Amino acid sequence: MFRKQKSTVEADEAAKSQESLSAQDASQTTKGRPTPTRREAELARKQRLSGINANPKLAKRESRQRDFEAATERQHGGPVKAFARDYVDSRFRTAEFFIIFAVLLFVVASVPSIALLSVILWLVMLVAIVIDSTLLVRGVKKEARKRFPNEDLGRIGWYSLMRSMQFRKWRLPKPRLKRGQPF
Repeated sequence: MFRKQKSTVEADEAAKSQESLSAQDASQTTKGRPTPTRREAELARKQRLSGINANPKLAKRESRQRDFEAATERQHGGPVKAFARDYVDSRFRTAEFFIIFAVLLFVVASVPSIALLSVILWLVMLVAIVIDSTLLVRGVKKEARKRFPNEDLGRIGWYSLMRSMQFRKWRLPKPRLKRGQPF
């Protein structure tokens, strides 16, 4: 009495099967690529969740680079410090060669006949470094006050002095200017 007639049930089933077949065809045609393996799918899922790169070595290198750039920006950022770096890098500094000179003097001091000469050379180098460093600090502060009147100069003298004592090759951030180039 309340059942569907046989012809209506068969028509409904035929319509449902037709819809499911068309849905499967549509999903296959829009996919356009083979099904990923379980390993690829897990790696893609982990990558989406954690935001890391698929290659662990590359991800580690990129992470280190980002951390280095952030730390460098905190330590060496700002226009005043960039000016101080350019000021120091624009010419030769006596303190830059101190380590090489000290090693040479230790070698020369081991020879007894030249020991007194090495002490004199040591004092000459020390005086030259003090004079050059004093001129550097005064010059960078004076020029920075002219160029950045409203900026806080902070310890710009110490910053430039410490940079001048490093080998040019080892300075971070790398020098932007060549020696003798105006800044």
